Amino acid sequence: QAAEPLSPERFVRAAAAWIEGATEQTALWDTGAVLSTAADAAGDDLLDRVLFQLPPGYDLLFGRPAPGHRP
Repeated sequence: QAAEPLSPERFVRAAAAWIEGATEQTALWDTGAVLSTAADAAGDDLLDRVLFQLPPGYDLLFGRPAPGHRP
């Protein structure tokens, strides 16, 4: 459990450390694949509530960039 909210970048780095043989790039692809699938299953209303609780930037990991958001 994190003592403070993880930025998307720190989340991906942490995932890379947990996935055997992963790099930050492969962890980015892996987390994006899982989170975008979860976003599809959750629907827009629930996803909006989830993203509201996360630090900025997670919208990209969920495959749902906010309007005006540039990666």
